[in-house]
Amino acid sequence: MKVRAVTLNNGRYIINLDGNTRRNRSVLSERAELYDLAGIPFYTPISFGMQNSAKLRDLFGYGLPCMYSGIKMIDPRELMKYISVFAFNGPASDVLKIFAKYDKSITGMERKVLEILRDRAVINPNKNIQQLIQEVEPVYRRRLGKRQAPIFHEISEIFKELPQIQRSQFEKLMADTKKKLDEKPVTLHFSANEFKYKFFKIKEFIVNKPDKKARKAVNEIFKETKKFADKTTDQTIKKQRDVLANIEKLFNKSVLKDNEDLRELIETSKDRLAHKEIIVPFSRKSFIYDLDKIIKPLGDAKLEERVLKKASQLPTSSQSLSAYILKLADEKPEKIGYRILRPTTASVEHISPKSCGGENAMSNYGGACADINSARHHMPLDEWVIKHPEVKENCQKYVDRLIELYHKGVFFKLGISPKYIVDFKNTVETQSKNLVKLDISKM
Repeated sequence: MKVRAVTLNNGRYIINLDGNTRRNRSVLSERAELYDLAGIPFYTPISFGMQNSAKLRDLFGYGLPCMYSGIKMIDPRELMKYISVFAFNGPASDVLKIFAKYDKSITGMERKVLEILRDRAVINPNKNIQQLIQEVEPVYRRRLGKRQAPIFHEISEIFKELPQIQRSQFEKLMADTKKKLDEKPVTLHFSANEFKYKFFKIKEFIVNKPDKKARKAVNEIFKETKKFADKTTDQTIKKQRDVLANIEKLFNKSVLKDNEDLRELIETSKDRLAHKEIIVPFSRKSFIYDLDKIIKPLGDAKLEERVLKKASQLPTSSQSLSAYILKLADEKPEKIGYRILRPTTASVEHISPKSCGGENAMSNYGGACADINSARHHMPLDEWVIKHPEVKENCQKYVDRLIELYHKGVFFKLGISPKYIVDFKNTVETQSKNLVKLDISKM
């Protein structure tokens, strides 16, 4: 018997079965077999409020595979639960048990780091994961230096051909770079843009925590950072100091006052504004930025491209295990744990990118690993599929898991309409220009 129409009246269904109306069937008390207008059976109330992502996020706790990679995604709420109880700060032997739960989800550079931690924990199980990383850091620092050295040399050879002013600026940059690589103090000018970037990275970590007071506090500080002048000069130095002083006051009065990352950023910025020497780790991104500032005034586009292309060959933490180890060595244990699990945490993906007019609606949502979601950005789905043909197979895995959860009653439990599965299929096929074809016959 199929439903001709379903409406809602005072929290109860009015169900028209072949023209006969049955009233007062409770939404929650009766697990009646219903059919949506597409003729697909489902064991759940029809959801009328699915224009946000909350329903999809509820599904993240049921082992959905990434629609792009097929990797079993980690529920972000589980990750933040570990963060909130400082689970990653304990002995490595305990932390590795947490990672073991997600063994099949940890891939790429994070997998390599995990293997290092496992090897070191055999020797020192009671040390925390930061201490284990710091044990091997000198070895990876030397390895990274060997890869960086020839690139720095080639850039230096290019600058020998340039005017004296550019050569002098570059020599100063390389002198500071050597100090950073050797972990020696340097004098650096304060950069508002750099402060905002580092603050944003810290903010990103805080707002993902379940602490509402912390989220409110970091957002208030964020508003204050917008008052910095774009450039720090003799004319703007007082304003920069005043804004930083206000940020420090907000910080000290807030629940964030014990946040070591924020405190270090504030203290380092005060020293930079006072032209004091500080120890700053080498940053590939900052080096390329400073290099560009030196070369750009020459107005030679080909020369600029040549220099920056060579500088871009410096290893990144996403490409080089050595660079990644050095980045982690300066992180607290909870941040290291977060970094290892975050890339494959589940995130809501706009199948049709929001920046291209994609709706904030369930019909336009899919589940994707956080890093892949970020990597796709606003690339049209058909272009992404051409670049990553494995998406065809993995979208089917995603749909198959949804259907499996639907048959197990999870959709009913969460109050989700299985029409989402139909909508996902239609949206993916449309947005991929039929490069992806999905089979939902098992419904």
